Order: sequence, then C-alpha cells, then structure tokens
Amino acid sequence: MKGLADRRAILGIDPTKRGLAFVFFEGGRLLDWGTRGAVGNEIAVFEMILNLCPADVVVLEDPDAVGSERKPQVRRLLTRLTRAAERRAPTVVKVSRLDVRRGWSARGVTRKHAVARAIADDFPALEVFVPRPRKPYMDEEARVQVFDAASLVLYAFGTVEGDSRAA
Repeated sequence: MKGLADRRAILGIDPTKRGLAFVFFEGGRLLDWGTRGAVGNEIAVFEMILNLCPADVVVLEDPDAVGSERKPQVRRLLTRLTRAAERRAPTVVKVSRLDVRRGWSARGVTRKHAVARAIADDFPALEVFVPRPRKPYMDEEARVQVFDAASLVLYAFGTVEGDSRAA
C-alpha cells in the first residue's frame, strides 16, 4: 500500500457543478473524502470542510494556469476558494490541471476511469467509489470528482510505499 509522501494534514478540494469534492490526508494516510453539495454556497461549505478536516496545507486547482479549461465562473470560484484557504491554512498549493493530466499521461493513464482505478490501487479505501467506465451519453458520476481532488494532491506531493496502516 502507498501513502502520501508528505506527512502534514493535507486537504485537496475540487469544485464541481454540484458542490465541492474533497480528500483529506494526515500522516500520509487517507482519512476522509467525499462530496458536499454547495451550489451558490461554496465558501460556507469549504469552511465547514476545513472545520471537519483541519489542514496544514490546502491543494486547489490553479485557475490562472496556462491551458486551464475551466469556465470563467469556476475560475472565479477557485480564486475565492484560494483566498478563503489562505485565511485558514498555513500553506496553499495551486496545481495546474494540465500538469496533472500530463503526469498521468506519462504513466500511460489517460482516461478518468483509469486514473480513478490507479488511485484506488494506491488507496484501497477508495475502491468502492471507482465509477464504472462512462459511455458518451452518460453524465459523469459525482464521485469521480473525489478522484480529481486526490489527483491534485498526489501530483503536488507524490506517494511512497507505506506500512499496512496507510489507507
């Protein structure tokens, strides 16, 4: 099993059209994850998640990164989330989504389902949340955003082989 290379309390957040997806690591172990509905109230939900998962580091997507494909309203939300995180966490890390994709691509993983599967292989607690492969006519399942949040954290900090306590 693998754990996060950095042992600090790290919270990864990914905004979705339904709310916020998050993953929380502490001591290199995955402790909590999920999605919270927050349409129109994202900052309050973000504050609630931070209260439940007090983090030393918050990882968010960089809305100003070259190649960002986010719509303007999501970019503004990411900027507001960054400001809120800077008020609460000692460290805020912004990660380019394009860099995350390139990192997975270098490992031969190019589809969201395959990324989710690879993350679940490293963190078996997420195994039951791996969505089934999506057909072109299907909406993306909400739980896939948990893997998007995890991929931001994993790109920023990487994993190491851990002991059997690593989730």
